Amino acid sequence: MRRQLDWSVEGVLFDVEHNAFWYDGWGERPSDGATALDRAKRHLRVAPVLVPVYAHRYLPAGLGSFGQPVLSRRQTDFIYCGLDLADYMHQEFDEARGDVDENLNPSATVPLGGTSSAPLLDRATCAITLRS
Repeated sequence: MRRQLDWSVEGVLFDVEHNAFWYDGWGERPSDGATALDRAKRHLRVAPVLVPVYAHRYLPAGLGSFGQPVLSRRQTDFIYCGLDLADYMHQEFDEARGDVDENLNPSATVPLGGTSSAPLLDRATCAITLRS
């Protein structure tokens, strides 16, 4: 479990170090790569946890997170996998859930720490990326 929790953070740090990723909520990116990595680590230490569900599928944890969508996460790329845990289980394991309200609009925010949370879920494409 610890390895999966750490893997989620390590993916973001990999993109900070190797792919010039920087979350806007962290403020201006330091020009020095080592300083940027240290600052990202500091922000991620206080960010809410993404709870592993299965493989690289996660649920955002914390107060007010009931009914959050299940997200597939690879480094800083996210894909929407289900309206909530029950919907995800039905989709992942190929079972019919029944009728789903078309007006249902789940929301998730990027739990990367910092001063703000950016919208995460794009219902039109069901694909999310944090890169600007």
